[in-house]
Amino acid sequence: MATAPVWLLCLVVNLQLTAADVDNVFPIRYSTNPVARHVACAVPAGAAAVCTLSGFDNETRPLEFLITSLPGSGTLYETSQNYRTYGSDPKYAPTPIQIHEIPFRVSDPLHRIVYMPPSDIFPPEGRWAAVTYTVQEPQTGELSMPAQVAFSSPDNYISASSYIGGSDGWTIAGNIHATTPVWQAFGWGVLNRYIYSADEVQYLDWESGSDRSKWYFEAPPGKFCLPEVASSYGGKIKLSIASTYGDFEHLNSPLDFITLDCASCNSGRGMRIVRYDEWDGRERVVEVPLTPPHWMLDPMNQALPIKEATECEIAAVLAGLTRFRILGDFTKAGEGVAIDDVSISSAEQQPKFPLACQQGCNCAHDSRWQRISCCGS
Repeated sequence: MATAPVWLLCLVVNLQLTAADVDNVFPIRYSTNPVARHVACAVPAGAAAVCTLSGFDNETRPLEFLITSLPGSGTLYETSQNYRTYGSDPKYAPTPIQIHEIPFRVSDPLHRIVYMPPSDIFPPEGRWAAVTYTVQEPQTGELSMPAQVAFSSPDNYISASSYIGGSDGWTIAGNIHATTPVWQAFGWGVLNRYIYSADEVQYLDWESGSDRSKWYFEAPPGKFCLPEVASSYGGKIKLSIASTYGDFEHLNSPLDFITLDCASCNSGRGMRIVRYDEWDGRERVVEVPLTPPHWMLDPMNQALPIKEATECEIAAVLAGLTRFRILGDFTKAGEGVAIDDVSISSAEQQPKFPLACQQGCNCAHDSRWQRISCCGS
């Protein structure tokens, strides 16, 4: 009877071990060098935008830049020869990059690409589109982890909801019956076409006097919890908020105003960062920078202290964002709260995502390994 060659038996054994790798003996490889940096580029309507990619190598070796995906809308080009030489229009090459050319090696010596948004349409609420790329050290063939490129709106928005035509998929978490906010199709102070909800239950803690069952506005995952939100580090969360009724002299404690969750962070155990802030119920435009020291790390365990979130913990949550909530339940009694123009935007100067964090944090389960999902361990 014929026997299988030795190399095939070794391959089968290795695959079996990897598939049942409960002790992380064979972890998925994470490249800490070279590094392709996350970037975001603002794109005006009807005009080509030049976006500069960024890479890093510990030994400052020259790197090659490889586009690994194409935008879902609009077209992606190489820079034209006249733009490289003289900086003149047209900025882009005669033909766009095609799907059969992926991975596409960028030939521009300054590592620039050109994005052309869809023609004859208004800018989107959030980003136009996104692509991914990697960098490679050609001598050794070392390849980086993929990086995100967000082609954001002219206002640098990567994700946004203005509620022009409805509630935009937002939901209510923590109430008894109401799971969908009410959409209001009119203007009111700083709000113009907004969503609203009201408290349905007061479940007070007899010791603290605060509500133990708080309600929140929750963002639609498919619009806000996107990989390209990683490019928003250094930017900000912005929203308008106002109350319709409620006694804001008696506030709950703590007030977890804005909450961001990452299910894959902390070695898969999950991580949550929170912006704590009081509010008196009057209409207000809120802007929260996506950098320290504006965020606290919630240990999700009342026996552990809440501490200030580090640079890498904030960066990791943004890169793996799975839940985005805004508090509605501020008072110990009932209240009505409305929000409008919620956005996550990137910094104008790019890249801002911390290089050391993108290279990864030491994993608690095995200090020999590094990856960004281990930040917070």
